[in-house]
Amino acid sequence: MTESNKTRYYSIGGIRFQANILSPFFDFDDKGGSHLFQNSPSSNTPLWILNINSCNENTLNSWTEVFKGSEKFEKDLPYKWSVIKQDNLEGIYAEFEDKTFIDKAVCYINTKEQTVDIQVKHSTIKNHLLDPFFHPLGILLLQYIVHFYGGFVIHASTVDFKGRGYLFSAVSGTGKSTMAGLWQKCGATIINDDRLIIMPGSNGFQAFNTPMPFYQDKNKNVLLHKLFLIKQSPDNYLKKLPTLKGALGLMGNCMQFQYNEAQVQNRLNALLSLSESCGVYECGFKPDTEIVELILNEFGE
Repeated sequence: MTESNKTRYYSIGGIRFQANILSPFFDFDDKGGSHLFQNSPSSNTPLWILNINSCNENTLNSWTEVFKGSEKFEKDLPYKWSVIKQDNLEGIYAEFEDKTFIDKAVCYINTKEQTVDIQVKHSTIKNHLLDPFFHPLGILLLQYIVHFYGGFVIHASTVDFKGRGYLFSAVSGTGKSTMAGLWQKCGATIINDDRLIIMPGSNGFQAFNTPMPFYQDKNKNVLLHKLFLIKQSPDNYLKKLPTLKGALGLMGNCMQFQYNEAQVQNRLNALLSLSESCGVYECGFKPDTEIVELILNEFGE
């Protein structure tokens, strides 16, 4: 284990992380998205070690690309990223368009040792504050790691209403945040309205929020009760979906690296288990709290 006087501990998706900043140019950003996911050192497992250091251009070029994610800079994606391989290790590479601080970054993941080597090429020599789960490398790394525990990352909103989790998944702009807001008006707690980590547990599947790049939110989770694929509709309605159709519908909204057949199959197996245990429903809704009443009348206490 690398010793460092710049060390902090985090719990994300039920997984514990120790982040070590090794570079003299970096220090922890107390306003970063992962700030409220910190906790105290503990003997709880699993524990992944993140070692974060600065690097030069040559260090970033000694790898092979195996899967290309975003290929070019776009308005809403001012970065490019790829899954890479170096010797026996896989990892993630990211390049940033604005280069205001981070120019490029790469992480190498050792699944046997449960260590992650994060190397950052920065554009200036002055000191910088750094979130160890900075966007987009952080969520891509989490997505890679949760796979090994039977979990996955999904674009969805989830609320906690009296200890029960209701998940609403859809493509962007369909109403995930709107639905979460309607439940909040009825007394529910929003776990997150954009993306979640779903992890299996002894009592069922738990939904966890994740560190967000543009705001802070405390660490939250809830046991999932029912799942919905939502769409805007002139009328509120619910329609139970067959297990496979529901699982495939959810899978279309998962964040996933599609280059590895075994990972895709494991994710589908997890989604089938989730769909069978909770049920997946097509949900058409109007933007008012009547949809909350309909769901609670059907599935609440």
